[in-house]
Amino acid sequence: MATGVKDIQFKDLEVEEVEVTSAVLMGGAHHLGQYCDKDFKTFMGCRYGHKDPRKCLDEGKQATKCALDYFKKLKEHCNDVFTKHWTCLDYNNQEFGYCRATQKKFDACVLEKLGLECTQPVHLELYD
Repeated sequence: MATGVKDIQFKDLEVEEVEVTSAVLMGGAHHLGQYCDKDFKTFMGCRYGHKDPRKCLDEGKQATKCALDYFKKLKEHCNDVFTKHWTCLDYNNQEFGYCRATQKKFDACVLEKLGLECTQPVHLELYD
């Protein structure tokens, strides 16, 4: 165990992880923030309030669980359009301006199937 870390065991840290790439995280981030808003804010409030991450393990696990649930629902309901969107981001250095067409279809699916509206402002649209 690391020096200075007390009252924690490795079993306390066990949680199913969100095993996705950065392009997948970027592609789904705006809706993920809405979907898990309460859990993320609870975790961050605990984290900043206590200044000790060990005191917020349960809140962190809940935030991770929420993110897993979100990505599972995306896979179930919007897999094709989401895959096209994050693939576009992956091929274009994660610049959203190049992927507005795929984002529009993805946003529409998430609104229809999960009831989440995209609140990301569109500042720039790039053309090839």
